[in-house]
Amino acid sequence: MFKQLIKAKFIVVLFLLVFTCVSGCGPGNNLEVPSGSSGLNESAKTETRKTLPVSYEPSSTGSGPNTSGTSEAELTGKTETTAEITDLSNKSSNISGDDPTGTVTPASRPNITTDSEQAPVALDWTEIFEKINPSVASVRLKIPASALYQEREEIFSGLLIDEEGLLISSYSMFAKAVDYRGILMEGATVEVYIDGHTKPFPAILYGFDVMSDIAILKIDPDSSKLIAQPLSRTNEVKVGLPIGVITSPDTYVMQGSLIPGYIMSVQVPSLRENGLHYELFVSDVPTLNKVPGAPLVDEYGRVLGICSASSQYSYLDYRTYIVPAPIIAEVVDYIIKVVENPPVRAATLGIAVMTDEFAALSSQRYDYPIGLYVTCVQLNSPAYIAGLRAGDIILEINNNKAELTEDLIEAMNKMSIGSYCVMKIYRPSEDTEFAFSSYLQQARH
Repeated sequence: MFKQLIKAKFIVVLFLLVFTCVSGCGPGNNLEVPSGSSGLNESAKTETRKTLPVSYEPSSTGSGPNTSGTSEAELTGKTETTAEITDLSNKSSNISGDDPTGTVTPASRPNITTDSEQAPVALDWTEIFEKINPSVASVRLKIPASALYQEREEIFSGLLIDEEGLLISSYSMFAKAVDYRGILMEGATVEVYIDGHTKPFPAILYGFDVMSDIAILKIDPDSSKLIAQPLSRTNEVKVGLPIGVITSPDTYVMQGSLIPGYIMSVQVPSLRENGLHYELFVSDVPTLNKVPGAPLVDEYGRVLGICSASSQYSYLDYRTYIVPAPIIAEVVDYIIKVVENPPVRAATLGIAVMTDEFAALSSQRYDYPIGLYVTCVQLNSPAYIAGLRAGDIILEINNNKAELTEDLIEAMNKMSIGSYCVMKIYRPSEDTEFAFSSYLQQARH
């Protein structure tokens, strides 16, 4: 009896052991590989790393087990997508980046050089002249006689920024030849002479911006090969920097001129009512006949800006005011958009004001009221006619406080051509508040 009982218990225990072994050692359970070991998960991570972009650097915690709940297939899919996006990004940067020739097509935007991370190499000024001179043009503007003026001719410089025939120059040289609609008056002609080409190219005034003093000319090169120059976006413009201005040649002179000099001062950055930036810097190069529209370059051969001939600075005519290259690029882009998408009927007041950062600094330094610090008033603009001058501080526009640049832009967006604009201003030179008013005009481009 006792032996039979022991035999029955032994059979039950044996059955339980067999059942446990069968249920616990199935194909889906790997008892020999713990969750933190380098088994299947490690191979999944290794395969995932192979699909990551080259620039990706795994963190020190990447060797641990995957605790994010993301499967191997999902990780691989995500990393493959990342690689594709990175590749597309690289392709996009190649498309929008610098053209090796340093040019753009007429319908595209001006090319700006992407300054190399490596330190630039200073060039001999002879090398710089030989590099830039083929892109410097002589512009001849013939203005017909009128009731106020006799027939006359203006000769100045321009710079090729596009191999398809786009040039930039100083708008001030065209001011007397442009009518109220913003186009050349009847009978006025423009010819462009380029080194290496015997005959001049007929040109049209493609567009312009009065405040920045930039004019865009367009010629048809046909089968002629032109050499264009990119615009530098360097922020290294500072007082004392050695520079050179390369002008077009005078009559009976074989080549253009190279006028050496230095940067004398840099104006505070400003913003215009349409959101465009406004800046200037000054060189000690005298404003000679061919200087307007000529490029100013540094000792590395980079185009830093274009010489202005604005009569707004005529009282300091022994110095040359320069429109910086990044400002030119922004303005050219804006003009092309306006010209290619007419009609545009935007109202203008004709001012530029300090950026908020510098305005706050001036307010603290001189204990002036908070407002819009006017740095430029365009000649014959509504603001100029009303009596506003550079140095004034705008406190209110149409009874609304004007403390930030966005207040100016917002106020202008609410008004249209012919709107009545009232400004409350503080004039530090007289320590007095004034109220100026004017009707807004249509912007010309």
